[in-house]
Amino acid sequence: MTRNEVIKICDEFLLSTISKLYGLEEYRIGLISPHDGGRNIVYICEKEGSKSKILRISYLNDRHLEDYLGELEYIKYLFNHGGSVSNVISSLNGNILEKVSFNGNTFFVCLFEKANGKKLVENNYKYREGTEITEYYYNCGKTLGKLHQLSKNIPLFKADIIFSTNIMKTTSMN
Repeated sequence: MTRNEVIKICDEFLLSTISKLYGLEEYRIGLISPHDGGRNIVYICEKEGSKSKILRISYLNDRHLEDYLGELEYIKYLFNHGGSVSNVISSLNGNILEKVSFNGNTFFVCLFEKANGKKLVENNYKYREGTEITEYYYNCGKTLGKLHQLSKNIPLFKADIIFSTNIMKTTSMN
């Protein structure tokens, strides 16, 4: 499937199911333009008075369930131990990953808190008013160093750790 075909399926069928899975019915859901090499369909979910969320729909068949679960568990570990990453939001079923099937196609869906801040391009490539760009590089290095340190201490994922909580449910639509 092409990206445009997936977007059409999302708009016509999947987003309504996904909205129910994550309690996003009252949110405005807008497509985010992909970056070069983007591999997912990504939406921003916004609602007055609520923190924005980022919805990711993966549709390529080059990754397996375990790959997605490992990635999301890793992100949760980093977040829970003070890493500067966006937290994973569980579905209303308590799952950090939802597998949705439609017309024989499989989509892996997850939701994140939207990160604070803005892109450098939105601020004319200035980090902060009156601050040299070198401070940005220094702070990025500190953040990456902390993530690296946390990663060195992460316990090996075992099936009993990953599956100790309700992680994934399959939803079929035909």
